[in-house]
Order: sequence, then C-alpha cells, then structure tokens
Amino acid sequence: MRFHEQQKLLGTLIIAVMILLPSPSSASVPMTLPQFIREILLNNHTLRAGVKNIEASYYSVLAAVAYQRPTTSGTFTGSYVTKQSSGNASQENVFAGNLGIRLTQRIDISGSYKLDEQQNILGYEASRANFDNSINTLIAAAEETWWSAVLARENMKLQHEILLQRSENHRVTVEKYNQELVPKLDIVRSEAQVVEAETLEKNAETTYMNLLAELSLMAGGLDVEPVDEELKVPEFDVALNFEDAITYRPDVRAARLTLERARLVKKLTAKGMSPTLDFAFQFTPWSDPESYATPNSQQAGGSLVFSFPITDGKATKYKVLNADRLIQAAESSLEAVKEQTRRDITVAMNNWRNASAAEHDKQRQVERSEEELRITELMYAEGMGAQIDLINAQTAYQAVRTEYLDAVKNMYIALVAMRKAVGDYSPDENGDWREALARYGKGNDIIGELGLKSLKATTKK
Repeated sequence: MRFHEQQKLLGTLIIAVMILLPSPSSASVPMTLPQFIREILLNNHTLRAGVKNIEASYYSVLAAVAYQRPTTSGTFTGSYVTKQSSGNASQENVFAGNLGIRLTQRIDISGSYKLDEQQNILGYEASRANFDNSINTLIAAAEETWWSAVLARENMKLQHEILLQRSENHRVTVEKYNQELVPKLDIVRSEAQVVEAETLEKNAETTYMNLLAELSLMAGGLDVEPVDEELKVPEFDVALNFEDAITYRPDVRAARLTLERARLVKKLTAKGMSPTLDFAFQFTPWSDPESYATPNSQQAGGSLVFSFPITDGKATKYKVLNADRLIQAAESSLEAVKEQTRRDITVAMNNWRNASAAEHDKQRQVERSEEELRITELMYAEGMGAQIDLINAQTAYQAVRTEYLDAVKNMYIALVAMRKAVGDYSPDENGDWREALARYGKGNDIIGELGLKSLKATTKK
C-alpha cells in the first residue's frame, strides 16, 4: 500500500472514531449552583473518604474506652493424665478437664477513667471539626470555580462576538480595497485583527473547558455545565462579625478542641503513679476430678489486687513535661488561627470593596467605549475616519469589556472568600449547617453511617 493511501486510511479511521465517540460538551449536565453543591455533597470522592474516616474515628473512641467496662471470658482445659497402679506395672490414661468463667474489672480509684474518656471524645470532636473545615474549603473552592466558569463562558461569548465584528470589518475593508478606496495596508491590518480575535476566542474556550473539567472533578466525575442564565452582579449578603467567625469557623473550633484535649491529657498523664485496684471473679461450673481446677467444681472465688508503683524511672515526670509543651503549642496554634481568621476577613472585605468599585468604574467605561466605537465605525464607514482609529477603538472596547467581566468575577470570588472566612460553608458544632449551605437548602444531604454525630453528650455504657 502506498504511503498516501495509508495516510488516507488513517484519516478515515480518525474521522470515524471522532464520529462514534460522544462529544464532551454533549454529555454535560446543565446544573444550577444549588444542584452542583448537592452533587458535591453526595458524590465527591474526597468528601466521602473524609466521612468514612470520621466514622472510623467514632468507633475508635468507643473501642479506646472499652477497657473501662467489665470483661468476661470462658476457659476450657482438657488433658490426659497417666496413672500407674501400685501393685503392677500396668498404666491407664485418665482424662481430666474443667470449664471456667472469669469476670475481671479494674476499679477506677484515681479518677482517670473519666479523663481518658473525655480526651478521646475531644480527639474525635477535633477530627470532626477538621473535616468540617475541609468541607468549608471544598465548597468555597467549588463555588469560586463555578463563578469562574460562568464568567469564562461570558468571556468566550464576548470573544466570539468580537471575532464576528472583526470579520465583518475585514469584509468591508476588502470591498473598499477592491473599489480602490483604501490601501493594501488596511487589508493587512484588518486580517491581523481577525487572526488575533480567533486566537483570543480559542484561548477563552480552552479556559472554559478547563474550568468545566474542575467542576467535573468536584462533582465526582459527572460532566457538569452551569445553566445558561442571566448573569447578575452579586450583592454583599454575609453577616460580617469577627466574634461569630471565631465561634463558628471550623478550624478555630478544631484548634480550641485540641487545646482542651491537651489540657486533659496533661491531667491524665499526671496520674501515671496512681495506685490501681483490680477485681476478679471466677466460677467453675464443671471439673473432673473436682479438685482439678481452682476454685473446685461448682465453686466460686474472687480476688482484689491493689498495686501502687514505687518508681517508674521518671517516666511520668517527663510525660507531664511533654504534655505541658503540647499545651503551649496548642495555645499558640489557636491564637494563630484566630489571627488568620481576622486576616482572611479583612482581605476578603478589601477585595470586595475593590472589585465592587472596579465594577462600577468599568461599567461606566464600557458605556463610554461603546459610544466611542459606534462613532468611529460610522466615520470609517463614511470614509471620514482612518482604519487605525477603528482598530484602536475596537481594541479599547474589547479590553474594557474583558476588564468588566474580570471585575464581576472578582466580586464573586471576594464574596466566596468572605463566606469561607466566617465558616458559612460548613456545619457548626451541633451539625447544623451555616448560612451558605442552608441557603442552598442542601445541608442535610451529606449523611454517612453515623451522620457525623457528636460524641460530647455520650455517656459510658
């Protein structure tokens, strides 16, 4: 087969594959923002992994305090005993065995059980708060990406509109050149403008498709596309209160719980030299022979063992010093998170004010630039204006419209950052959803095996 025939066959195969494979855009599911948030809460794989890790921590706490409860065990012992008669050398094998039931319990005489249970529960609550913080971060990133995609689509439409406009201008320029009304240079310039517009349109489309890929990743692999609806300039709707942010922001809550747990651990560690009291009860329901086991068959016995340590090689002393340093570290971490919260709120507010002012200014610039472009186009069409003036007016108009879209996008991003800064995208300590997700009406959709319930009210069972 000749080379050009091979190329032809390869080209045919590629075209056939492209026809058979579904187009990525055709498989996209149009969604509103609330639907997209719900899809994340239900199907985001990272979020689901986090839910399972929290559930594992829940059961880990229950297992960690199990030693505080009585334990029972059953034992069965059997053996053959060789018995030799005294009058002759004959031997016989005799079976001996017993069945026993044992109950043991360490009696808490130092008060360490309650401390240990509380510090385990606080460890779980801190993990839950950290998971809530990951939700706050994820949903904030999701909404930011959403609005970036919406504005990227608007920019793509704008670039396509500019391409059509420049293509029409190029057509008019060609007609004028054919009528010997303009020089060849005007055609070269207008053609260059068309090529530039094509490049900008392709770049805008690539940016939009990349953002759709990000949305798909967050939605658990589902191809998502924002519904094409009227774009509105956002309004500030966040209850701005630093003290509320300190109360509700999940990473602050996690740092506070970590500090509380560190203090309990120090108290628990200080009891390392405390005495212990162990109680044991055993009953032997069957034994053959009767005296084969202790206690004997159908007998019961009990014991109390009191132990007090004399020295532990200063292990308790150094463990207490270690716990004390961890408390100091936790205190500093809590203050650092509070400072970070204040910084996040301040920066988000400054960015909002800047973006809001920029949107207002750019809107006025768009109106002026649009009027300037309209006049320049009329003058050029009537032969009273130079082509370079038209190109400059078109370039200025394109730039200011693009800047206007950027200003609107920055308003959305600043608003998202503010919601994230005050913890609006996450549940509070009781599992109730904060403002942002409550507004979406999707706060109860992320439910695992346990519903991420709190252990703080749990008592020993």
